Amino acid sequence: MVNTYLSIFLAKGKLSLACKLFESFTNMGVNPVSYTYNSMMSSFVKRGYFNEAWGVLHEMGENVCPADIATDDVIIQGLGKMGKADLASAVLDKLMKQGGYLDIVMYNTLINALGKAGRIDEANKLFEQMRTSGINPDVVTYNTLIEVHSKAGRLMDAYKFLKMMLDAGCPPNHVTDTTLDFLEKEIEKLRYQKASIKRINKDDSS
Repeated sequence: MVNTYLSIFLAKGKLSLACKLFESFTNMGVNPVSYTYNSMMSSFVKRGYFNEAWGVLHEMGENVCPADIATDDVIIQGLGKMGKADLASAVLDKLMKQGGYLDIVMYNTLINALGKAGRIDEANKLFEQMRTSGINPDVVTYNTLIEVHSKAGRLMDAYKFLKMMLDAGCPPNHVTDTTLDFLEKEIEKLRYQKASIKRINKDDSS
C-alpha cells in the first residue's frame, strides 16, 4: 500500500508529499523495501535533486536494505548526469568485479558521461565492452557516440558509428537528425579551413 501511494505522488511530481508519506510510514514502523528506495531515488535523479538521492541511498544502506540492479542503475544515471564520470566508472568496475549485471541504460549513461568529459577513448572501450558482453547498442548509444566524436573533431570516427548504426539495422530518430546536422556543419567548417590553408600556401609560394 505504501509503495502504491508513493508511486502515485511521485508520478505526479509531488515529491514533498511523497517524502512526508515516506517519513510517516517509517515512523509507524513500516520497513521500506528496495522498490521504495529506488522509486524515491529515481524521482530525485530525474529532477536533478542529486544530493537528496544520495541521502536516500545512504539511508538505504543504514537500514541494510540490499541494493539491486535498479539501485545500481539509478546511481550510475545520477553520477552520469552530474558529470562524475570517474565515480560512475568506479561503480561500474565494482559491479563487474562482483559479477553484477549491467544493462544498456548503465552503459549508455556512462558512455555519455565519458564522452562529454572528453574521455573519448574510454567511451569507445566501454562501447566495445558492451558489445562483447552481448548487449546490442541502441539508437541512444549510437547517437551519443556520433555526437561526442563530432564535437571532439573526430569526424571520421563519427561517420564510422553512423555506418555501424545503419549496418546494424538500428533506425535513426529525431535526435540522430540533429546530431547529423551538427556533423555536416563540422565537415563544412573543416573543408573551409583546408581550402583557406591551401590558398595561403599558394600565395606564399608565389
